[in-house]
Amino acid sequence: MPGKIELMMGPMRSNKTAEMLRRCEMRRQYAGQYVMVLKPSDDTKGGPGVVESRNPNGHSKCKAYEFKSNDPWEVLRAIAVREQEIGKRVECVAIDEGQFVDGLFLFTKYLLDANHDVLVAGLDLDFRAMPFGEMLNLTWLVNAYGGSITQCMAYCSCGARALYSQRLIEGKPAPYDSPIKVPGDSYEPRCAEHFVLPGRLH
Repeated sequence: MPGKIELMMGPMRSNKTAEMLRRCEMRRQYAGQYVMVLKPSDDTKGGPGVVESRNPNGHSKCKAYEFKSNDPWEVLRAIAVREQEIGKRVECVAIDEGQFVDGLFLFTKYLLDANHDVLVAGLDLDFRAMPFGEMLNLTWLVNAYGGSITQCMAYCSCGARALYSQRLIEGKPAPYDSPIKVPGDSYEPRCAEHFVLPGRLH
């Protein structure tokens, strides 16, 4: 039977990675599953080969197989090698920062068809408030294969629910024409009232 998919989406600081790691640990501890955690190379938090949540409480860090963001298919060889090493099937594959992965939809679909459960955590919108990568496309796979979508919650400094990731450059909102992908960690969760995007076209 095909695998099931679990999506964890939301803005920055909504504990997406922490929730994914919590579920990984539950599968290991209670279901006895082997969970392989993947990290795209464009993810700079946590250091090489480490998936790390910005939330220091709870499940905040674990080792991960790091792959080139533009070629997730190299992971298939790593999965095959790991299965030989452990002498059993890798029941679950967990992908952090899914918005960075090129071809995420087809890669995830392949894993599901190969009978792996798949967990994917990532941003739904980029700093321009536009769909980020293929994260939102994965909702179709939830409908087709079964699973769940978790909208992880973040809060603006005013106390309202934050839907947006506000990028800051030297403490000020980043302009619309700045690059989508930049290293660094200057973001704040913002509600619609406090989200600012200088130079937005519409």
